[in-house]
Amino acid sequence: MHTPITGIVAEYNPLHLGHLHHMKEARSLSGAEGIIVVLSSNFVQRGEPALISKWERTKATLKCGADLVLELPLVFSSHNAGVFANAAVDILAMTGIVTHISFGLESPDWQMDKILDILIEEPEPFKFCLKEELDKGYSFVESRANALDRMVPGTAEKMKGSNNSLALSYMLRIKKKNWNIDAVPVKRLGSGYHDNELTEFSSATAVRKALSKGEVSAALSRLPDFSAEILRGAIEKGRACTDEERLWNILRSRLLSMDPGDISKYAEIGEGIEYLLREKAIKSSSFTEWGKACTSRRYPLGRVQRHGIHILIGLEHWTNRAFQRMGPPYIRVLGMNEKGRKMLRRMRKTASLPVITRCGAASSISDTAAKVMKYELIGSEIWEQLVTDGQFGMEHSRKIIISGE
Repeated sequence: MHTPITGIVAEYNPLHLGHLHHMKEARSLSGAEGIIVVLSSNFVQRGEPALISKWERTKATLKCGADLVLELPLVFSSHNAGVFANAAVDILAMTGIVTHISFGLESPDWQMDKILDILIEEPEPFKFCLKEELDKGYSFVESRANALDRMVPGTAEKMKGSNNSLALSYMLRIKKKNWNIDAVPVKRLGSGYHDNELTEFSSATAVRKALSKGEVSAALSRLPDFSAEILRGAIEKGRACTDEERLWNILRSRLLSMDPGDISKYAEIGEGIEYLLREKAIKSSSFTEWGKACTSRRYPLGRVQRHGIHILIGLEHWTNRAFQRMGPPYIRVLGMNEKGRKMLRRMRKTASLPVITRCGAASSISDTAAKVMKYELIGSEIWEQLVTDGQFGMEHSRKIIISGE
């Protein structure tokens, strides 16, 4: 009988009270003897720089109760929900020791089985409905939700919840790949993902917004003490990305140095939006203003912002598609405690991907692994330019975090 090990996919941007509740519930409901977290890199799913580095978030993750923290590489972490979820689930599954996956849901009673079957089988009525919705000018995500709603009423409303939508992506990957992993859903507490106001269980979005307005004490009061301490320390040391001006200066210069044809080479850019991305860069005074100016029914804000990040790191379309097709080429460890050390020893024997703890090790695995790590290093150097006390070159020699040392 397998020892229960539960995996969690997270950004912890920053780690708040809802995340602490989720991890406790995940461990309790699954009977897990260990928790493995796959943590986003320095740029997150919505195409934004993380508030604090993946290394500081790793410290918070271990203090929250995780035993082993693995990296979700940048080429997957700053991407649409499908790419993000596919890579994260594959990393958990390919450790060879994860038996469960836990995620937050706005609607934990939501029955996904019928929806998953439709998405896997893609029956003709669904494909017809999807095409009709796309032809109306909706984004793929909204078109898919509307098409599913026409076959399973109520689906579109359920999929408006960010956690519900990601959970569907996790479960779809598990079912498609036939991974032997059981789901452990936990009802999300408090504010929704996009809620902007501070409450007892504030969203990460609300905390970041409060910080951007200078309301540091109020923001920190909504976090667990250990997370608040880590974030406060990062802010005091100039290691928190709370001002988007630096990001915008770099991205705007990049956009203005290219013509639309050059811009169209980057990941997922097409259908003429390359002209809009450059045109709005000329007139916009901030990253937020540029993103909103380029947003439309077909191009949601998150997608526009991810275009910006992919342009910054130089991720071209066909390279991006190759990464998606091949999936993660390695499992990189960011941190662990003593129990995690034992899990890592076991994982080295069971994993179906090479397990690494140093950047340099990627180059000896394969050309793909070397390229994925190249973009990781580029992204890390760009993130360092966005904070006051940039520590340039540190990622190349960074050692994993061991809790208690």
